[in-house]
Amino acid sequence: MDPNPLQMAFGLILIFFLPGYLLVKALFPGRNELDKEYNLIYEIGLGMGLSIVIAILDGFLLGSLHQLIGFRIVDGREVGYFDTPYIVASLLLICLLLFIAAWYRGAFPWMGKLHPSLARVPASEKPQARKQRMDALIIKIWDLSRQREKLRRELRDSERKARTHGPDMKGHYKKKAEDARAELARVDADMKELEEKRALELAGVEDEQSKRKEEKEKRRKERPLFGKKQEPAAKPVPEGGDPELKPGPGTKE
Repeated sequence: MDPNPLQMAFGLILIFFLPGYLLVKALFPGRNELDKEYNLIYEIGLGMGLSIVIAILDGFLLGSLHQLIGFRIVDGREVGYFDTPYIVASLLLICLLLFIAAWYRGAFPWMGKLHPSLARVPASEKPQARKQRMDALIIKIWDLSRQREKLRRELRDSERKARTHGPDMKGHYKKKAEDARAELARVDADMKELEEKRALELAGVEDEQSKRKEEKEKRRKERPLFGKKQEPAAKPVPEGGDPELKPGPGTKE
């Protein structure tokens, strides 16, 4: 019997992609929570790896299930539960449970279009969580800025002492200046990274606010104007004037 291509495709997706992908969405439901630029690649790669792990564990449990509930009797023979129908059913059940968990944590905002009661927001994208992240970033940037100023003073002081002191202490202060310069470069790199994260957070907030404003404006325009009588559209006037306004016979023009 030739294998059905649709069944093969479904089996490959069920074993090598879907369970792990849903697990990743359940663990990281927020938008671009894994990575700001390559989030989809991370989700697909982790999903494929975790799907193989889930399929192996599922097969191991099915192979050991007879020790808990006994063998099945098929045609007078005792057989286990490591069989295609049970493998497919168990993996589908796992996918369903992971999908519900991912939806509950807000991984699928598009479900709100199906029904408003299905709309959920990830905890990482709620205003309070975003405010906490922004506050933490600001505190880190402030601490690094204080550290940077301290290192700059230390660097200037070490360079000045290296010029004014004798040969015995000159090497010591040069070493201190080099250490301070290296630490200063590290602090600058950390500050740049934090400022980029803060800029991305601010951009996300502005995009969300503009999107909400556009949706609100669109709903306002589509809302019918109750209680207001619409004026009938004016009839176009043909060339030569309106025939209804032309003078009748015996009327002076």
